[in-house]
Amino acid sequence: MYDRRVIESLEIPTNVSKRVNLTLPDIVYDELEAWAEYQGRPVANLAAYLVESSIRDAKEKGEFKTLKDRDSRK
Repeated sequence: MYDRRVIESLEIPTNVSKRVNLTLPDIVYDELEAWAEYQGRPVANLAAYLVESSIRDAKEKGEFKTLKDRDSRK
């Protein structure tokens, strides 16, 4: 076990990827799996790309404010 001082002195990067559990209907998962297989990539990798792409598109369309934008209004 680590000493508390050692843990507190560790520099943990803030840009670490996060995990999300996602429940999809069977048909959606099957389609995602087929698409990922066609592209030769893991399902999780394709799903992450699609989420990132959707967020980027929504931002470009002005459909929502980013957290950074909301925080700057305070």
